[in-house]
Amino acid sequence: MKKILQMLVIACMVVLGTQVAFANVDKSTVIEGADLTGIHRLAVGSPLYMQVNEKAPNKAQLTQIVYDASRSARTVVVSYDTVADGVRNVKSIDMKALPRREGAKVFKENVVDYADAYVILTVANNSFTEFFFDVYKAGTNDLLYSYSVAANRHEEDSADTFKSMSEQFYSSFEREVDKQMKQKKKK
Repeated sequence: MKKILQMLVIACMVVLGTQVAFANVDKSTVIEGADLTGIHRLAVGSPLYMQVNEKAPNKAQLTQIVYDASRSARTVVVSYDTVADGVRNVKSIDMKALPRREGAKVFKENVVDYADAYVILTVANNSFTEFFFDVYKAGTNDLLYSYSVAANRHEEDSADTFKSMSEQFYSSFEREVDKQMKQKKKK
């Protein structure tokens, strides 16, 4: 009986140790004075991303992955395509056909009609992939919240890895919103 208990303890330690060893490293920062509780609609902007590996998702696929990952979130998330279609219908400007910088400028100027804030993903993919999510207030473009998450070295650049990292962003963002709501109720 004692041997069985020892083996179970060792097995638990191995399983828990493995989970900790393969957890993605992340960090979140709420900018001082930023009120995340006023964000009811969050728009997804076009990511700053260069596809390095041919098996990795392209920029359009990554934009869709970031939007699809929001299904796990309680926040209402507006897709980049929704904003682009709205701008094209109302102002006759095709953001997707514009060069990257001009398209980003048009997005920032018009996203206020569709959301309270927007998120821009920047991807650094050197020896391992790291995602930097920055949430800005629509209209003023003030930075409100930053979140970074790094993939493990053994994870390849795939849709599943990118989806997992994007889901972690939404979870972290909602935890920070919940924290601020609790602080407001205490006051």
